Amino acid sequence: MGDPVQEFLTLTLSSAGGVVEDAPGGLQALLPPNVARRLGVPEEIGIHLSSAEPPGEGVLDGRIGSSFLERLVADRLERPAIAAVALPAGLPAPLPESLPVLLNAVRLGAAERRRTDGRFLAAEVRVTLQGEELRSAVVSLTIRLADGARTEAFRVSGAYPLATAPLDDRERHNARAALRSWLWREGPVVHVGALETLRRRARRDLEGMAEYYASLDAEMAKAAARARSDEERLRRYAKWAALPGDLDSRREQLRLRIRPRLAARMVAATLIESDVEQFEFAVRRRSREGSVTICHRTTDGVFEGPACASCGVATLCLYLCDERLHVLCEACGQAGRLDAARCRACRGSCPEQPTVSIDDPTARLRIGGSPQT
Repeated sequence: MGDPVQEFLTLTLSSAGGVVEDAPGGLQALLPPNVARRLGVPEEIGIHLSSAEPPGEGVLDGRIGSSFLERLVADRLERPAIAAVALPAGLPAPLPESLPVLLNAVRLGAAERRRTDGRFLAAEVRVTLQGEELRSAVVSLTIRLADGARTEAFRVSGAYPLATAPLDDRERHNARAALRSWLWREGPVVHVGALETLRRRARRDLEGMAEYYASLDAEMAKAAARARSDEERLRRYAKWAALPGDLDSRREQLRLRIRPRLAARMVAATLIESDVEQFEFAVRRRSREGSVTICHRTTDGVFEGPACASCGVATLCLYLCDERLHVLCEACGQAGRLDAARCRACRGSCPEQPTVSIDDPTARLRIGGSPQT
């Protein structure tokens, strides 16, 4: 087996477009200008790998622990591993008469049928919850790159490697939008058990805090009543009056300590190309006409509807809004009440921020006193 460091450097610089050759004690590389600028090195570099002697002048140290190697490793870890595969085509199938289910519109005429290549991103996403402790889980998502719809995972095997074009700007935008939408709406469900544990711990801490401050309030009231002089009584009343502020400070410290923070990062992905049949047909909603497209993945026989304009899920059971005929799934369609003021896609509204609701027993405390109490 060869030197793993030398192999890593050769593959990394070659994949970036560089020309790498073996040299005595290391490597010689010629890098593209943009790669050299990104790494902060000259375009033509020598890399020292020998442990027997120190690197010479003008030669980069590529040994384990060197800043150059650490920079390359960090750069590699920032980018998820992506492989491209194709799935074998299957047999075409007619569109069932029951699809799609139009909940507030009617279908006009026969569907126009065409065959195309579909591109999908099967992403492995690490969802991290940071609160009192760190929790993480890996979730698999399948995204249709043409429109960013979240679809079912492919249910077949037989994929084979494929040399294909990387994601273009539109596909990257659709993938990012789909991941953000999923994390905002469904990410908390991944850690629902951890969030419930966090809620119980916060409730327990708040109950203990309420008991402690109620007891402290009673003790301060008794101490103020036992004061032997007006000066001592005023001093004790001042400490007693400061008790609510101290409770607020302790409550804020607890809130910051337990506040959950959710993040997601794609750790790996597979770019899948599959044969797809599209069925496009005209629809009418009130006096407006538009079109809806249903996709059939011939590889595994799955029918997919258009993406919901609000949540991004591919739906076969859909509403159309009154003004712009936005496609909305059953959950976002609000039972068909879809004028411009109510359509979530027309308004561009975001879902409510997820929260952890806790019954705070300290909020019911009446503590603190004054000389008039």
